[in-house]
Amino acid sequence: MPVFQPVAEALPEFFINNYHTQSVVLADENTKKYCYPLIKEVLPKKHRFIQIKSGEENKNLSTCTQIWQQLTDFQCDRNTLVINLGGGVIGDMGGFCAATYNRGIDFVQVPTTLLAQV
Repeated sequence: MPVFQPVAEALPEFFINNYHTQSVVLADENTKKYCYPLIKEVLPKKHRFIQIKSGEENKNLSTCTQIWQQLTDFQCDRNTLVINLGGGVIGDMGGFCAATYNRGIDFVQVPTTLLAQV
């Protein structure tokens, strides 16, 4: 996906060009409220959602365990895509959990803060 391409344009093109059995959005309560509604229409119709608490203090293995458990409950396989919608905590946690779940599954970052973009 090109850097700095508007999400509403980039995501549908990405989904057309890449096969995934299912998609899971990872976000915190803030991005769920303010950002998720803006991209919901361009996501695959049957996507799942995982919400974690916001804040650096939640960047820990306990939160990872919750994410891994939900991925397992959703029966995610090696062809699942995780969409990390949020700032640094979401990007870090989502990237780490996707990379370590099932020997690594695909993920895409949808940064919502300037710092998460760099």
